[in-house]
Amino acid sequence: MLYPRWLETSQRFAKQPALFDGATGEVWSFADLASRAAATPRAEGPVVARSGSTEFFVSILRAWRDGLPVIPVERDAAEPVLHSSPLEGTLLVKHTPGAAGIPRGIFFDGARVAADADRIVAAMGLTPERPNLGVISLSHSYGFSNVVLPLLLHGVPVHLLPVPFPRAMVEAFQQHKSLALPAVPSMWRAWHRAGILKDAPIHLALSAGAPLALELEHAVFEQTGLKIRNFYGASECGGISYDASEVPRDSAADAGLPLSGVEITTSTDGRLRVTSDSVALGYDERRSHDPADDGSYLTHDLGHLDARGHVRLLGTIGGAINVAGRKISPAKVEAALMATGLLENVSVKGVPSHDPERVQEISASVRLSGNATLDDLKLAATAHLANWELPRHWEIG
Repeated sequence: MLYPRWLETSQRFAKQPALFDGATGEVWSFADLASRAAATPRAEGPVVARSGSTEFFVSILRAWRDGLPVIPVERDAAEPVLHSSPLEGTLLVKHTPGAAGIPRGIFFDGARVAADADRIVAAMGLTPERPNLGVISLSHSYGFSNVVLPLLLHGVPVHLLPVPFPRAMVEAFQQHKSLALPAVPSMWRAWHRAGILKDAPIHLALSAGAPLALELEHAVFEQTGLKIRNFYGASECGGISYDASEVPRDSAADAGLPLSGVEITTSTDGRLRVTSDSVALGYDERRSHDPADDGSYLTHDLGHLDARGHVRLLGTIGGAINVAGRKISPAKVEAALMATGLLENVSVKGVPSHDPERVQEISASVRLSGNATLDDLKLAATAHLANWELPRHWEIG
């Protein structure tokens, strides 16, 4: 299903730009991307697609051409390990810590992937005439659904930027008349402080992954006229709700209206339950009380629908640590720190950040081995964890 749709897209927009590579300056047409994907050797099993370059898209199409699952991951991420083979018909595996903080693979077939893409494109008015500026992680659910799938299934071009620094952003702005810009609150804060948003060719300003502070939303609107729109989704089901209003919200809890085809109810314990045709097939490892089952997903978010039908988010009961919209399992950090060989014991948790856009920061309580020092541990940890995964707070026991 997905590869035939890609072929239709690539033929319809063959001569149009598909990818603008901000790192190399290259521009690939849809025909270029189709040709490179078609020339790849046949895959023999699930294809790991590493983000960070145009080859990421080639890998995705290679998997779908051969009727195999693709597993999107960060460029430098460890090789993903699945506890079981993907379910029959699986074409996408999201490898994520999830809201519970326990790493696992989430399986989707082509129909579920397409349903998510189609409702997001329709709700946000994404079009082939207006590129997506790709500054968020495209291997994470948010970036994959909002940037990768609109390109491959709807012909919405992508301008890739290796870093979201203000100078690089301004240079990208100068190349386009109109853009869609999905980002996270910490990015919007940085761009606002740098003063680059006024008169920028941003048609759609989107924020997800972490709560968007009302103060920031109002400040950007007052100074630039740009309305940052809140988007709410989850790895297990894709897009859930969207704030399509033209003026800033009056409550930070307001996550907008449910997307078309998404039904939201509240469970007896106050959590939101999402039912739609894009909910995952299942997981690589069955666990008791799996949240995604039989077309519905029981989120770890507390909330309800208000009198206007808007989603109200009141908190979360998840075990993952949310660092500026990126989620990581405490167990992953603990295992990485123990792997240095410098510890006898470690306990990792998330603590509230003073910066609302960061949401949480990682805190580690450690017991050092022998003559090891904390500086030794911090240096060794960089070989096992990305910069954003490193603890910011340390306690020696």
